[in-house]
Amino acid sequence: MLKQRLITAALLIPLVVFSILYFSTATMQYLLAAVSLLAAWEWFAIIGFASRTKKAFALVTLLLTAVLTVLLPVMALVIVATIVWATILFVVKLYAHKPLPQSVQNLFSQPNTALLIASLVLAIFWHTAVQLHALSPLGPQQLLYVMVLVWLADTGGYFAGKRWGKCKLAIAISPNKTWEGVAGALVLGGLWAVIAFLLGWAGTLTLIPWLLLSATALLLSIVGDLFESLFKRSHNVKDSGNLLPGHGGILDRIDSLIAAAPVFFAGLYFLGAV
Repeated sequence: MLKQRLITAALLIPLVVFSILYFSTATMQYLLAAVSLLAAWEWFAIIGFASRTKKAFALVTLLLTAVLTVLLPVMALVIVATIVWATILFVVKLYAHKPLPQSVQNLFSQPNTALLIASLVLAIFWHTAVQLHALSPLGPQQLLYVMVLVWLADTGGYFAGKRWGKCKLAIAISPNKTWEGVAGALVLGGLWAVIAFLLGWAGTLTLIPWLLLSATALLLSIVGDLFESLFKRSHNVKDSGNLLPGHGGILDRIDSLIAAAPVFFAGLYFLGAV
């Protein structure tokens, strides 16, 4: 499994880095849309939209939601993204160590409600990632920064949790995640944040706001991971797919990023860097 993960990562990472740094935002919006659609396809299957007709309906819902987010002014987009992820954080924290009550279980398992949640989360991710890439002059570098931040947080969390993990982070959602893993994620992410700052990728932000913003995005990336796990548990699914050898599905790979990108963009906005 680890060998497969490393091979897949070695093939994909150079392509992703090159695309972000050298493709225009006009091109990147379509690449990000393709990734979002692949993740949506897996998410729709999880919540029960398996037939062609139902998947077509789900894709139309996603498209309309994406169009609505595009029509929003930047301030409104940021506010919506903040409300959505603050609500998800609240739900994850509330049920981290206890089973979902039947009422909440029904909410996640009800196909149309689940479809609206999935569409909103993916549409916000796509639009904020495109907006982040479009920022001048450091948008591409900052989008890459967020992606690497999430990757390193996942790596630091995995190895620190495996080596020292004892205190469970959210035993009812993801039993293997620990607070020691969170600490490892913060350490590795913090080192990357300092390196990126020294490279000048923070733009007009000074070190402390940059570190706080990075830590917030990193912690919410963990919430994004837990949120997907909560969804999958509600539908008795282990992996979202098997498109990426050793990594599962696309949704499994971007579940942290779909939280980190909107939160990072919102943070830049509130700090006056947008």
